[in-house]
Amino acid sequence: MARMHPRELPKHVLNDPKRSSEVRVYQRIRDQVPDDYVCYYSRSWHEADDDGAEFDGEADFILAHPKQGLLFIEVKGGRVSCREEDEQWLSTDRDGFRFRIKNPIAQAKSSKHHFLKRLNENRRLRGRFLRARHAAILPGSARPARALGPDAPQEIIAFGDDMDTLGNWLVQRMNEGGDPREQPLGLDGMRALEDLLAGHFELRAHIGTSLAEDAEVIERLTAEQAWILDSLEDNREMAISGGAGSGKTVLAIEKAFRSAANGRRTLLTCYNAPLANYLKDLCKDRENLVVAGFHSLCRAFAERTGTQLPASAGQELFNTHMPEGLIEAITKEPTLGFDTIIVDEGQDFRDHWLNALRLCLNHAQDSEFYVFFDDNQRLFAYDDNFISALPQAAISLTRNLRNTRKIHSLMVKWYQGKQSRAVGPEGEPVGVIECKRTDMAMGRVNERITQLVRSGQMTPDQIAILAGSAAEVDLAPARIAGIETCPADNIRPDRIVLDTIRRFKGLSRPCVFIVGIEHITEPELIYVATSRANLLLELAGTKEEIARIGAPIQAEVQ
Repeated sequence: MARMHPRELPKHVLNDPKRSSEVRVYQRIRDQVPDDYVCYYSRSWHEADDDGAEFDGEADFILAHPKQGLLFIEVKGGRVSCREEDEQWLSTDRDGFRFRIKNPIAQAKSSKHHFLKRLNENRRLRGRFLRARHAAILPGSARPARALGPDAPQEIIAFGDDMDTLGNWLVQRMNEGGDPREQPLGLDGMRALEDLLAGHFELRAHIGTSLAEDAEVIERLTAEQAWILDSLEDNREMAISGGAGSGKTVLAIEKAFRSAANGRRTLLTCYNAPLANYLKDLCKDRENLVVAGFHSLCRAFAERTGTQLPASAGQELFNTHMPEGLIEAITKEPTLGFDTIIVDEGQDFRDHWLNALRLCLNHAQDSEFYVFFDDNQRLFAYDDNFISALPQAAISLTRNLRNTRKIHSLMVKWYQGKQSRAVGPEGEPVGVIECKRTDMAMGRVNERITQLVRSGQMTPDQIAILAGSAAEVDLAPARIAGIETCPADNIRPDRIVLDTIRRFKGLSRPCVFIVGIEHITEPELIYVATSRANLLLELAGTKEEIARIGAPIQAEVQ
């Protein structure tokens, strides 16, 4: 049995009466031709000449053998004839209906010349004079007494008389005649032919297109969250919880905008300096709104009021002296106080830091203190009594809006707070860049980003490379994909972010690549790492480390 492409005919071909002759030929070739032959059914082709004219064609069957070469076959069903006055080929079916058809010999020759030209473009076959023949099969017509024309001798046409032994006829046709210059197709030619003709393929997704579509969905879903603030406007103190991607920061910003627009002196603060810089950029030029990282606020108020802070006190400076300096500064100058204070990523704050912030509220009945927090991201905090004592919002942010569902399915494995539900787009699968050694990860990511940027699928402002340790960042090349990088606290629109996972906490980018996975051991840090990408997340490391994170291994080791 010959090896057939396709292995089985689809139902729409089997059920099409117009293709019944082709089905019969397919079955004869499959059952009668030896198994060292390969047969391709219904291969369309297209080409253009030097003048720009375009031509289309189709080879009904292409029979190939590494030694015997190629045979291009055209099949015409019904009773075939050729009209004398204009040499138009015709086919008459069993019901007597007559149809115009193309000259099958000319069609077979056109297909032969086209595919030989394509094969000779192959580097392995260039210059090889390949053995090739053409033929026609007319299964509904009886063999005539003479040739059908000067270009259609009987020996290159099989008729209904030949159908029972069609396999032998085809093999014989491939062995007829010959030119001493002809060379066999060979195994390399058979591989080239399969590359050219085989219909199976799987295209890699153009990430740029899918990212744009997914981004639109996420933007719309995130904007819809604002209604929650309407339901909370009568509450002066409130703790609002939600996992990564649930829109906490978006709501914190919207609350700050509303408060400032009402003429209230408003503070929007957080712990992480890179997040604070991001919030400042989003909220710049807003009247009545102050945006600052917590420790920056402490230092600024201390300098404003002449409050002395120790020149150097190690970690105690940040943990104790600076919050105490904030309290002393606001006591000296109460006009620095705020009508509304909004804390983002509140889980990062110690209790006495939040107490110091509350003392910065103006003593008015309508003062507001809102804390947005994630009870799973405890990377810096040591206590949570303050947040627990606040009134808890009845509406928890349980819908993940920022991440695609594919990313959410990985990050949720490391989340132990209130169960979140993915409502965003399905998205691209989490990517795996598998390396033999951990020190190869950054180089492989560099190659991957280069390919994506040069093909126009990504822009620098969409990309962040996050490392499990500061050493990975220090050892990274000065440029990635030929583009300068920037740290998370100085994000530039024309650069790729390169920083640690911890410093990028609270931030996100459409496309995130994770390196230094061997250093990401705490469950909370894995949760942060896997939740920073909105649309595309790819992990680079050894098979064992990637499996530990929980991503499926799909790539080849390089």
